[in-house]
Amino acid sequence: MIRLSLDHINEQAPYYVMLSPKGNYIFETERGIHYSASFEEDNPFGGCDTYQFIIDKIDRVRSPHDPKVEETILAIIYEFFSEKQNVLLYICDSSDGREANRNRLFLSWFEKHTQPGRFTICTANAIVEGQGFYAAIIVENTNPKLSDITEDFISTARALTENKPQG
Repeated sequence: MIRLSLDHINEQAPYYVMLSPKGNYIFETERGIHYSASFEEDNPFGGCDTYQFIIDKIDRVRSPHDPKVEETILAIIYEFFSEKQNVLLYICDSSDGREANRNRLFLSWFEKHTQPGRFTICTANAIVEGQGFYAAIIVENTNPKLSDITEDFISTARALTENKPQG
């Protein structure tokens, strides 16, 4: 479980973030919609600890775009990188066929809000068994293993897509 400074997150986040008993970072929007963000240890890339980042809208209701959600999620991610020189792995949920939209949205948050040149983002996508699969790694450019990490991710993504029938 990744423990981050809630004080630092809440200094930056427009929504108040709390830690759940399970270790997830949770917050509620002005419209009463609850979100959870968590980090799960995954297979290392380039010899560096890798954590899958999971965003979950707890309340399964349609909601209008809320820029405060992305700002809150980014505050959590920035705190992750301020405390760790690890890799953040993002895999889009494909349970409802909207994974391509989630991928575009998540990557656009970084384009809009992060300092230019701060991160390297590598993406991969494929159709596996008729299902869209979108993944990305995010690594700070100051990480001394950056080259090894990106090469490992690219080769892993290539191996996964080459060994699966395209749909």
